[in-house]
Amino acid sequence: FCSHIGHTGKTTLCFNMSCLYAKRHPDVKVLVIDLAEEGDLTKRLLGGVDAARGKDDEVFGSIFRLLSEAGRQSAPSSWVSSLLRSSSSELDIASHAIRVSEHNPNVPENLYLVSSGAWPRNEDPLPEDKRREIAKKIRESLERASESWKLFCDTDGDRRPSPFTMLGYSLCSLAVVPLHLSKADLDRTETMLGLMNEMRKSGEISTQVLLIVWNMVTSQNNAAMDHRGLRLAFTPAKVSLDILDACNTRIAGIAKDEDFAGLFVSGGAETPDDEFIQGSIAVMRRLADNVMKPAEELGMPFVQMTDKLEASGHKQFTFETKDVKYSAGGDVIRGVDEAVRALSEKFEALTVGAR
Repeated sequence: FCSHIGHTGKTTLCFNMSCLYAKRHPDVKVLVIDLAEEGDLTKRLLGGVDAARGKDDEVFGSIFRLLSEAGRQSAPSSWVSSLLRSSSSELDIASHAIRVSEHNPNVPENLYLVSSGAWPRNEDPLPEDKRREIAKKIRESLERASESWKLFCDTDGDRRPSPFTMLGYSLCSLAVVPLHLSKADLDRTETMLGLMNEMRKSGEISTQVLLIVWNMVTSQNNAAMDHRGLRLAFTPAKVSLDILDACNTRIAGIAKDEDFAGLFVSGGAETPDDEFIQGSIAVMRRLADNVMKPAEELGMPFVQMTDKLEASGHKQFTFETKDVKYSAGGDVIRGVDEAVRALSEKFEALTVGAR
């Protein structure tokens, strides 16, 4: 999950989609690596900000310990040289992963986390050769494991991008790019796509863009509709549809550009625009605050909220955080969960097709 813009929904989507995937596939171990500086996803998975404050410091920052080969006598600041000294066969990424359900019962038991820190951290730039070697060792560790792992990575919304964000590109073969429905956001995203394309051309990464997600789109009503090859679960305002068409046309143009050949999983110079849009674009409505906020504050994925609602037999449910109570009707909770389920189903279908 990547975007050079902050607050586009990377963490929310990574949190909910990884939890939903784990619940749907109990025979698979889901590994979430939090590569964002301040660990927003880590805090959410550990039960929310309030719960995370009570956790021992050792729970945080396992990404740094992983990369410095925990147990070696090297300081966190020297994690690069330490990791590069180790052989691929020595690195066991699973030993640095937290079983999240031991800290947060709202998360499936087969979901594991390589946590980020809970505070800002400065890292020196990583040369390309070092990024390649680090990513190779981590990937080989996962491939060597006897269990089947599914990897999800969250990254920062930074325009630099940070060394950890570029490491995320190297680790993941597929990218989900959430952004606001805005030409300004698209303009900055084109810069990010250009960077990824250059990294692909240099052979550093093989990452392809699986989905562009137009996120937090305002809903005019709940009626589903078809629009230019896209099935929308809601009806946006006409102005939003006009912006959607303009932005999708620009993205389709990038996909047709020979200089960007292979950057998108779906699409290419000969792919009709409607076919590309249907295979590469998703639209998410703005989700209700009385479901979003308690999900963040309690570390409770939407799928778990729906399960709790159904188990209660009530028409609405109240979520209590440390100092706030949120009440939401059953239809609102189900609507939020269904929006993420629809995106996850498209994600899984496209993932299978990309193999």
